[in-house]
Amino acid sequence: MENRMFSSDTASLLALVSSVLRHYGVPTPHPTLPEADRLLAVSPRNVVILLFDGMGMNVLEKHLPDNAFLRRHLITPIASVFPPTTTAATTTMETGLSPAEHGWLGWSLYFREVGECVNLYPNTVTQSNGRKAADYHIARTVLPYRTVFDRIEETAPDVTARWVSPYSEYAAKTIPQLCDAVSALCREDGRHYIYGYHIQPDYDIHDLGTEHPKIAEHLRRINDAVEALCASLSDTLVFVTADHGLVDTAWRPLYAHPDVTECLSRAPSIETRAMSLFIKDGMHTQFVCAFTEHFGDIYTLYPREAVLARHFFGGGNIHPRTPDFIGDFLAVASGNISIDPAETPDAHPFRAAHGGMTEEERFVPLITVSC
Repeated sequence: MENRMFSSDTASLLALVSSVLRHYGVPTPHPTLPEADRLLAVSPRNVVILLFDGMGMNVLEKHLPDNAFLRRHLITPIASVFPPTTTAATTTMETGLSPAEHGWLGWSLYFREVGECVNLYPNTVTQSNGRKAADYHIARTVLPYRTVFDRIEETAPDVTARWVSPYSEYAAKTIPQLCDAVSALCREDGRHYIYGYHIQPDYDIHDLGTEHPKIAEHLRRINDAVEALCASLSDTLVFVTADHGLVDTAWRPLYAHPDVTECLSRAPSIETRAMSLFIKDGMHTQFVCAFTEHFGDIYTLYPREAVLARHFFGGGNIHPRTPDFIGDFLAVASGNISIDPAETPDAHPFRAAHGGMTEEERFVPLITVSC
């Protein structure tokens, strides 16, 4: 394994957004993406990035033929961030920072402020059936960040930078709404940077798996909508990508092995396929032996020092809270079996997951259309 296997710096989502920042004159310490730099050099009036959640290379190639619009405009696969998951990757797209820098490492992190593992987006206690973690949003308070939209507009006042998604000011819950909003913004006077996000196909792949016919239907709709959008635009460069892919998975319950769980000082966090594990004092040796016995065939165990030294979460100026979130060990999935950390014996509801080190999870498409 190379020293920087998980680095988010080159041929990656971070490099793509770094190219956009540099195009608008915003300083960035991270390498840019040569393919994007070459296309941006013609200075299109509008630059658009469309990110479809979960549309990794494996999903794209599985459900769209070679002659489909998106496949015809595929330039190259690029890497997601590590872990390849929505929280880490989309925050990188919104900040131009690696996960190590912004600290939003995954779905759930342990915050000492409340003594709980907290689901970052909904601000709920992990494994609590939706109980609020605090009367303020913990992640946005402890891990605040400046967006690329603010940084672009401050550096290039003639550029309007906007975010279109189900959760933004320019709200778009469906793919047609997303494309309509992007088209309308591009028709406005002036120069624009627009980042569009949609929750599919990830939302349904989790429940249905990567092979389900409904996923193919989603890909066809995305393909046709983007093709129609591009046909309506002029003087616009469109990038289409994803935050991660997914892998169909079976599950092994963590709490079926008390010789492992009795070593844990708190519940696992970050992601199911990239688990941060905090160990009780004096129990590290027992933990390593027990974890290796039960899960060594499906997960690789890394001490925190190795995670930091090898830049798993990317380069840059590491956020002061990032080492705290990693725990004593990081356990990373290397195949299609995942650990279920739930304390209840119920079967895990997801048929597909992401966050591990497989190529299916890590590689996303770089699709470009010059309109």
